[in-house]
Amino acid sequence: MRKSAKFAVSIPWEEFKELETIRRKAGLSRSGFLLATFRAWKEARERERLVREYENGYRQKPEDASIAEAMAGTSAESMSEEDWT
Repeated sequence: MRKSAKFAVSIPWEEFKELETIRRKAGLSRSGFLLATFRAWKEARERERLVREYENGYRQKPEDASIAEAMAGTSAESMSEEDWT
């Protein structure tokens, strides 16, 4: 099984210069920069998916306002006994 792959890409010159400036400041190779960028993109997509999933679940079963108020009141009461100094 392969551990890595090489490939060539073409991007506009201005974006290439900006990419080079950013990756040098970050102390990354081009491969390292591309890999870090790809991983960040995947993580952002996963966060977006989880937010959509949460929102859909909330739409299907919205929170009962009376329960939320009771929980907020209970939290406020218990936290007021803490020494916050």
